[in-house]
Amino acid sequence: MTKPWFVRGTEFSERLDARDHEMFMRVCPKRHFERHQTIFRMGDPATSLHVIAEGQVKLVAAAPGGHERILAICGPDDFIGEAFLQEAYYRVDAVALTAAVTCPMGRDQFLELALRAPTFTLSFAEILAGQLSGCREQLSYAYDPVKQRLVRALLEQSERFGKPLAEGWCDLHTELRHDELASMVSATRVSVSTAFAELREHGLVEGSRGRYRVHLPGLQTLL
Repeated sequence: MTKPWFVRGTEFSERLDARDHEMFMRVCPKRHFERHQTIFRMGDPATSLHVIAEGQVKLVAAAPGGHERILAICGPDDFIGEAFLQEAYYRVDAVALTAAVTCPMGRDQFLELALRAPTFTLSFAEILAGQLSGCREQLSYAYDPVKQRLVRALLEQSERFGKPLAEGWCDLHTELRHDELASMVSATRVSVSTAFAELREHGLVEGSRGRYRVHLPGLQTLL
């Protein structure tokens, strides 16, 4: 199975002091991508690691039958693309799920920042060191029932991209359809639709077609 390289929840922009953040933006200027625009493709030379500044990016690979399999959804402050870290070529496609902005960083830019931005070097090392525990946690969830995997995906999306409402509810507008959510949690569309129906019956999810209201405390009790 193709495994993408990405790091989520880095709090990268908060880790840098003001001076080093300004230096990072100067050395790694922003690139803008429209919705559905490809940021990089599997097999392309991995020239840059991308730090996402705005929007959402999906990492995808081809599945049997020519379908697309979503391996991860990443957002602001996440790192995507192996670049100079370990691989000569990208292992997946990165596509803007919404309008997105990234800051590409190649080897030369990394070395310049290592010399001129002390908190960047420390923050980058801390982020990569913390990736291992996150990988172990993800592996432990791989064999959970479909409904639990879907609940984790909804909670993660709500935490990253949702808008908190009263009484534990969250307004979640996502570009992901049921088949794409199924791809994310390694399940069939039918099983995900069935799990959605069960969550609706329990009053934990409302809405459809990517516009949902989810009850976060209630979903947490299912894990």
